[in-house]
Amino acid sequence: MFNVSPEAIAITKRFFIALDVLIGQRKLKSLNSFAKKYNINYWNLCTLRNEPERRVLKIEYITCLIKDYNISPWYILFGTGNIFSQTTTDIL
Repeated sequence: MFNVSPEAIAITKRFFIALDVLIGQRKLKSLNSFAKKYNINYWNLCTLRNEPERRVLKIEYITCLIKDYNISPWYILFGTGNIFSQTTTDIL
């Protein structure tokens, strides 16, 4: 059985919180639209959301949120600060 660290599980959960915020703000239509836009298998993404202790979030998924939606890497990785980057230096 694959062992996913508590830190990785927390990062995955924050990733999906950020996606939910973007969907709520209508910056994304749905989880499926995110998957299609970035050529991610939708069912794998759903499984990751429902079972974060059994799957590992790919780093490139996080970069999509940081680069294209101004999500703070500090929020995703460490759970600190605002969900959105305040300045461009936050993402450097």
